[in-house]
Amino acid sequence: MSWTRRIFISHRWTYDEYDRIKEWLDNAPYYSFADCSISVDKKLEGLSNRELEQAIAEHIRQCSVFIVPTAMYAVHSEWMQFEIDTAVAMKKPILAVTPFGQEREAEYVTKNATLRVGWQQQSIIDGIKKLTNC
Repeated sequence: MSWTRRIFISHRWTYDEYDRIKEWLDNAPYYSFADCSISVDKKLEGLSNRELEQAIAEHIRQCSVFIVPTAMYAVHSEWMQFEIDTAVAMKKPILAVTPFGQEREAEYVTKNATLRVGWQQQSIIDGIKKLTNC
């Protein structure tokens, strides 16, 4: 049985990590997802901060699960906090993923996470299933 979930992958990953998660989800058996993320090919350019906030919030509003890295570099951005705060305010489940080899986790991410998983395809898929009751 196939099921589709709308996923927002935070833009605070390295491109390699972001691409790997997308690849894992694209290749998952019995699973499909609609990408609500703002990827490189969907850049939002030329917007004021307020317009950018509104656009990001709309993308998060459409998702079933918000996926975010627990890496320390992730929280060194006001946009990361905005994304997390928006997901929390909209009651979106937050799947925090610890990138491979990461030893420290960002407290702001982990305290707001609904579920934390490791850097494996099956862990991420199982986390999404759990958060969406599948």
